[in-house]
This record gives sequence, C-alpha cells and structure tokens, in this order.
Amino acid sequence: MKLINIFSVIIVCLLFSSCEIDKYNLDPNRPIEVEPESILPNVLFQSFKNRYPWQPALAMRQITAVSDAQDWQTYNFSYGSWDEYNILRDVQKMKETAERNESQEAYIAVSHILRAHNFYFLTCFYGDIPYSQALKGQDNTVADRFTPVYDSQKDVMIGILDELEQANQILKNEQLILKGDIIYNGDITKWRKAANSYKLRILIMLSNKKDDSDIQVTQKFSAIISNPSEYPVFTDRSDELKLNYLDGDGTRYPLYEHLDTRNKRYMGKTICDLMKNLQDPRLFYYAMPSNNAKQQGKADTDFSAYDGIDATQKSEDINSDAESGDFSRINQINYTTFQVGKPSLALSHSEIMLAIAEAITRGWISGNAGTYYNAAMRASMEFYDIGESDITDYINGVAKYNPTKALQQIYEQRYILFYHQNDFEPLFHYHRTGYPQISCGMGQVTATVPYKMLYPQSEQTVNKNNWDNAIKAQGYTSDRILNKLWIY
Repeated sequence: MKLINIFSVIIVCLLFSSCEIDKYNLDPNRPIEVEPESILPNVLFQSFKNRYPWQPALAMRQITAVSDAQDWQTYNFSYGSWDEYNILRDVQKMKETAERNESQEAYIAVSHILRAHNFYFLTCFYGDIPYSQALKGQDNTVADRFTPVYDSQKDVMIGILDELEQANQILKNEQLILKGDIIYNGDITKWRKAANSYKLRILIMLSNKKDDSDIQVTQKFSAIISNPSEYPVFTDRSDELKLNYLDGDGTRYPLYEHLDTRNKRYMGKTICDLMKNLQDPRLFYYAMPSNNAKQQGKADTDFSAYDGIDATQKSEDINSDAESGDFSRINQINYTTFQVGKPSLALSHSEIMLAIAEAITRGWISGNAGTYYNAAMRASMEFYDIGESDITDYINGVAKYNPTKALQQIYEQRYILFYHQNDFEPLFHYHRTGYPQISCGMGQVTATVPYKMLYPQSEQTVNKNNWDNAIKAQGYTSDRILNKLWIY
C-alpha cells in the first residue's frame, strides 16, 4: 500500500509540474488566438483595394499598351491563381473567432460580406469553384483540405446572396460594435446598406437568369427596392464601399510611380471615341491631350485634342501610332504621381444607381429610370471633382437620358464609370450585355473575348479529380478560356 501511495504522489506531482510548465511556456507576446478587430483591417484592405488596377482596362479596350506585348490586350489569357482564397482564409479565421463571443456579431456580418465579395469575383473569373467545402482547414483531414469539391456557379451565386441576407439580418442591431473598420469606421448602418447594395450588384449580373425559379432574380431585386426599411441601400456618395489609400509601404495607390502606365499606356480607341462623342469631361481626368495637339496650342478641355489607339492592330502598327504624336497617353499626373490617389470604389453609389435604372428599364421594378441614370452620372463626376456647371451641361447634353435607348446609355455610363475601377467588373458586364462592341483583329490571339481564366495549374495535380469533374459539369471536355460560363 505504501508503495502505491508513493507512486500516486509522484504522478500527481508530475501532472502539476506539467501544467505549470505549460502555463509558464505561454508567451504573452505571441497570442495563440488573434482578436477579430486585429484581422479586420488587412482583410478589408486586401479585399477592396484595386487588385487589378490596369489589366481589365487592357482587356476592355479602355487603354492600349505599346512597346511591350500584354496578354490581357492580346487575349492570351492563361492560368489564374487562387489568391482570393488567401484573403478568404483570414476572413474565415476572423469569423470563427467572432462566433465564440456573442458581442462580436458585427464581425460575423462583415465576414459574410467579405466572403460574398471574394467568392463573387472568383466565380465570375473562373466559373464553378470550391465554395461549400472550401476554407474548412482544421475541420478536414489533411487530404481533404487540399481537395475540396467545386460548386456550380449557380450554387455559388445562391450561397453568396444568402450570406448577404444573413449580414443584413445581423446588422439590424445598430448597437453592434465593430473595431478596426477602415471603411466605415464602425458604422453598422452603412455596412447594412453595403450588404443590400451588393445584392443588387449580383442580381443585375444575373439578368440573363431572371427566369430561374431557384434564384428569383427579379423578385429579390424588387423586394429590396420596395422595402427600404428592411433592405436599406446606398442613397448618396457617403454610403459608398470605398477604400482610401495611405502613404505607406503596401498601402499606397497601386499605380503610383508605375513606369508602364507613365510610358507605355495610351487611351483605348473604344472608350476615347465614346467619351468624345458624349462630350464627357471625365476624359480630361482620364487622359492627356496628344503631343501634336499640345504643340498646336489646343486646350486640355478641347475634345479634339484626344484620340485613342486601336488595340486590334498588329503591334508594329500600334507602336507606330504611339510614335506619331497623334494619340493620348493615360493622364500620368492623376494616375502615377500621387502616393494616395483616388480611392478604390469597390462598390459605388453610381454603380447602384445604374443597376436600379437598368432594373426599371427591364421592367423588374417601377420608377423613373432617368432619375437614377442622372444620379449615377452626377455622383461619378463629383468623384472626379468636376464642377457643377459642367455636370449640368453633361446631363442635359449629348448624354441626356433617352427612354428609347436607355439600356445602351446605361451600359455606356457603366463602361466609363469602371475605368481603372472595380477590377474585372467591366469584363463581366461585357459578357452579360455585349457592350461595348469589341472586335478581334491582328492584335489578338482569339476570335472573341475570353470568358474566363484557366483554373490555377496546381489544381491539375493537387485536386485533379474535382477539377476534372468541374469542367465536365460545365459541359466541356477541357479547360479553355473560351468556355462560356453559366451566368452568361
């Protein structure tokens, strides 16, 4: 018995010693769990900055590259990446941490918005993607962490619309606390408006699927607009989901001191011709007069001083145009010389006004489409500090709302609005609407504008079975950039 008691004492001492060692081995300066407010600023910045500040403009004929071959301009699209999943992993960690504390519901709501934003981009960029089984991390076996199944684009869209609805419901509680918020400084009401406004963005993108009873595009759009107390949306520019840059490493305006933008980027013929025809003063912010026009003494506000280079030409003809002095460069003062520059309009008041105007024109809701169309133009021009008299002249001039060509006018304004903003949103809308008209000439490797990026090459080895199944489920035998996506 004495021997047993001695062993018992020894075991208890060892257990106590082990607990004490674990206690004192914890480094207070290296916490094992990070609070949501510490994660929030970075995931907001990474999600809502201009992640692709010049590539979409090349693809959509808003700018033309000279001197160097650019795959975005020639439509030689290749393998993409899963970079957005890196952001989403941090979002998921923030969400999981917040779920363990009832007082942190605001972070859960914002997590839903961030998930919707990043998954929306991924599915529009690739088609079917991992969604329901993505980001499970430690909940999965080691093998399953790297082999999530792909969800159909339809299911992803349904899922992210539901996530935005969850955010709207949580954010009804205006007393919620949100720290570390670099977008709205903790304003819960504005985040709720952002959630519902984002739903309008997605629903208008689903216009070609308006008859799908599983999604109920028109019914959901109408429900939001008809019930502003339940679904508040953007009402002015102060509501915009807008990211301001800072003068610091990693937080500066992405085109600051960008040498290619300064030296090798000219206005594209498509957008330049459109803005000249509309007498759009935003052209003076976007571009510089041609060298020859300046030598001729033409004013910066003379539309005849601007011309864009046609990207359909052979590269030698494009370069010849650039050397001629007859064409307009990107406005390097506005886009490359300021450390901070203009904010990233991740979701603007103008975009939402155009979405509502389009919904009215399509007969989804009732209202005066011209009122929203005018509000969109006004908000965009105010963003670029255009004076009131010029705004009024524009709204009442060539761009004046005309019900007989309302859709075209809405598409035109959206195309202009998205210049160096909203990443690849203009490409997604191009495939949805067919605007602007884009032809492929000697300067492109495809006969039409690609629909998607190729899935990351690593998927062919790490997640091959699910990758194969996803391609087959979309009706194709191989992954090609010309594979049309379900959404279109």
